[in-house]
Amino acid sequence: MKIDKPRQYVVDNLKYVLNPSSIAVVGASRYPVKVGYKAVEGLITWGYKGKIYPVNPRADEIQGLKAYKTVKDIPYPVDLVYIAVPAHLVKMVLEDVVEKKAKVVVISTSAFKEIGRGDLQDQLTEFCRKNKLPLVGPNLVGMGSPYLDFDCGFVPYLPVAGPIGMISQSGANLVAAIGSSEAMHLGMSFFVGLGNKADVDFSEFILYGKEDKYTKCLATYIEGLDSPEAFISACRDTVPHKPVVAIKVGGSKIGIKAAFAHTASENEGTDDAHYDKIFEKAGAIRATTWQEFLDIALALGTQPPLKGDNIVMITNGGGSGLLSCDHFERMGMPMKELNQISPMLGFKIRAYMPMFGSPLNPVDISGTANATQYKGAITQAIRDANVDALYVSICPTAMTSIEEITDVILEVYNTHKHLGKPFVMECQGGNECYDAIRKFRDAGVPAYPTAEQGVNALIALRKYARIKEKFSKQK
Repeated sequence: MKIDKPRQYVVDNLKYVLNPSSIAVVGASRYPVKVGYKAVEGLITWGYKGKIYPVNPRADEIQGLKAYKTVKDIPYPVDLVYIAVPAHLVKMVLEDVVEKKAKVVVISTSAFKEIGRGDLQDQLTEFCRKNKLPLVGPNLVGMGSPYLDFDCGFVPYLPVAGPIGMISQSGANLVAAIGSSEAMHLGMSFFVGLGNKADVDFSEFILYGKEDKYTKCLATYIEGLDSPEAFISACRDTVPHKPVVAIKVGGSKIGIKAAFAHTASENEGTDDAHYDKIFEKAGAIRATTWQEFLDIALALGTQPPLKGDNIVMITNGGGSGLLSCDHFERMGMPMKELNQISPMLGFKIRAYMPMFGSPLNPVDISGTANATQYKGAITQAIRDANVDALYVSICPTAMTSIEEITDVILEVYNTHKHLGKPFVMECQGGNECYDAIRKFRDAGVPAYPTAEQGVNALIALRKYARIKEKFSKQK
């Protein structure tokens, strides 16, 4: 249901969604195939340190924990109530939750507005709003944080800890992002599924993320935005401090129907231009593909804004350089030649490449480049006052030690990161390159397997610098 602006009582209580001191799981089950079983199992498995109260009227004990007939029967305070019971029972449970004076409720249950039962969903929402009980969901996969050892729902594992706070209507895509985190170390601070977002809205979780000490970038996956003014307001409060990335789906002719059937999202009468205007007003950076969404969120969460267009690329592969040049130009930010950026820099880098290398931009230090040559070339570039950002590429050859080069690049980065210059890596190759990408990401350097991904990251960092400048002038 629509809200005109973020509600302070909701924002204040969202800390209990990810860091409750106690949680009641209503519909906790003894059967491993049930959501209520997985919710309890996930809390135990991932080390949740608070109190867990399974609620099941037909069980005395679940997974070694004392079970209670109803929420009201729990003789201790309860911060969060997670509901996984059939839709027709939810109202009865909510009445108990209000009487218990819990801080927030999460409804995992489906079969509401997305199947035509909008009236029932609205009744539950109005009941919660009347009692100032924030409701997350219904029809969601769960939420969690690797920093807080908290995994509640039926998400199979926690992501690698990192800077991205992810807010998603889609459970499947949220789990896919968490899978990317596990496989490729896409670091996340927290994740939350909104599902049908009957009550708690994107805007309120954005404001939560603004204050969260672990979160450096907010990534929002949107199927429908029924409270655009609230979204704009929250983003405008947030983007001077932390970037917001948005991907909006469900705008195609068939996608409009699919989005409604999935999360009850209404998109009739809107188009891409409509959302472009919303994101521009909000100061949110829009991604158009899922991969771009993940890539630019990583860069924005780990690197400072790119304050100028003087990007120097250093590579041992001419092909990756050419792919990068072309993509920069396609994206409206052509690379400059090295002598345009800094007349003497090419001569300084010459000392770290063979005579057949190229001191243009991209700087091709050749396929025979070793760790010493990478170190020298990158050091000269990053120290140059005219250089705004470093974009470094590694292409494996029989002469290349990816591991040694990775270590020396991280040495240079850590020595000079106080300069506040964005640093982006591209490692194109096989398993040794994927190992390097994970190592770079663990050290806070956004690294990617293709030139286009690296370029997109730098473009996003430049966009964010312009957004920050624009919003600072408006104050």
